[in-house]
Amino acid sequence: MSEEDERNLGRQTHPQIVKEFGGTYDDPTLAAYVAGLGQRLVEVCETPAAEFRFTVLNSQIVNAMALPGGYIYVTRGLLALTSNEAEIAGVLGHEIGHVLARHTAERVSRAQATGLFAAVLGAVVGVPGVADVAQMGAAAYLQSFSRDQESEADHLGLRYLVRGGWHPKAMVTMLEKLREQARLDALMAGRSPDSIDQLDFMASHPRTIDRVNATMAEVAGVTPQGAWGTDTFLDRIDGMVYGDDVDQGVVRDRVFAHPKLDLRFEVPTGFRMVNGEKSVVAAHPSGAAIMFDGAPARGVSDMRAYIRQVWLKRSQLSGLEAIDINGMAAATAATRGRTKQGEADVRVVAIRYDAETIYRFTFVTPQAQTTQLSTELRRATYSFRRLTAEEKAAVKPWRLRVRKVQAGDTAEKLAATMAPGQWQIELFRALNGLTAGQQPEPGQRVKLVVA
Repeated sequence: MSEEDERNLGRQTHPQIVKEFGGTYDDPTLAAYVAGLGQRLVEVCETPAAEFRFTVLNSQIVNAMALPGGYIYVTRGLLALTSNEAEIAGVLGHEIGHVLARHTAERVSRAQATGLFAAVLGAVVGVPGVADVAQMGAAAYLQSFSRDQESEADHLGLRYLVRGGWHPKAMVTMLEKLREQARLDALMAGRSPDSIDQLDFMASHPRTIDRVNATMAEVAGVTPQGAWGTDTFLDRIDGMVYGDDVDQGVVRDRVFAHPKLDLRFEVPTGFRMVNGEKSVVAAHPSGAAIMFDGAPARGVSDMRAYIRQVWLKRSQLSGLEAIDINGMAAATAATRGRTKQGEADVRVVAIRYDAETIYRFTFVTPQAQTTQLSTELRRATYSFRRLTAEEKAAVKPWRLRVRKVQAGDTAEKLAATMAPGQWQIELFRALNGLTAGQQPEPGQRVKLVVA
């Protein structure tokens, strides 16, 4: 790709990336702060006149990415994990390195050469069936760089970090935070935390532990001096929305509630929900999964006809029948599918919410688990209903609050004050860069998630 091609692709794709990741986060002061850090790094890179655009995405996913043409993105989920200015500068420097080394352009050029360019754009813009159902398709694809490319971007990011006046060790501490977040994600999904060292962060980078070790070795040769910018950064993110944005619907333990769409449902014990831009996905350690989404009615009022003629017209269906879900006309049917684990049973449910809108459940179970899970999945189906006025008013966003540790405070005590959840202490440690057993020190500022 030529440089002009890169700029054009970035310009065309930018609005679609923003849409897929929940829009831009509505905090102009924070956006200007992040952009200022990015521009400070650009000024000390090899091409200080290059044009870059920095965007904070309104997504809870912990991620950063780059498009050809100088479009750099960080999510508020990543900002929440970050503890100081130097760490986020290291992330931005890494992404700037990908752009200047033309890694993003190389990926697109390679895809064009192999006839996969449509798939690249499909992943970026979220074409159904291409992007990951949990809203991670574009990020995972764009960041699927080779080990050498990641190493080069880490090297360049460290160079720009030091030139910008920040402490080089921030590259190491940020990578360690990403690894601990990945370990927490694995724990919450019912997997061994140690399993993440067999793969990479978001299945797109080389193993994070390898990047930590390599960066530690490189940092050892750099003069250990520079700013951290801890207080400045924490002041900027104090009060930032954490987790789901209310306008996008919220996951609260096993319940999904969406005040704007006026709906809620509940998934069985053992399923972990992720709220995406286009769907809500719940996964079970057994391999079972639930996907919830919406679709236009397309003039079809009979839900049996919708399943048979619109939704799954090419599938072999069994047990197609009409049902009633809390006063709403619905229908259900069964079919078969295949997952990475092998053959699976699939049950679908279509619910006529109003004249224009249909909401849909897709339940996927390994064949050996179908009978065992059937009752709980049926309960999930019939938990779908409209919200009461009181329930709507009660849905509030969780926020990140910065507090100073007082004498007598422990990690356990502080974690117990956070928004309710099964993983309070683990989340507190991940957000504040504390290892197992490590305690915050009096006077230290820490991040809490509050309701």
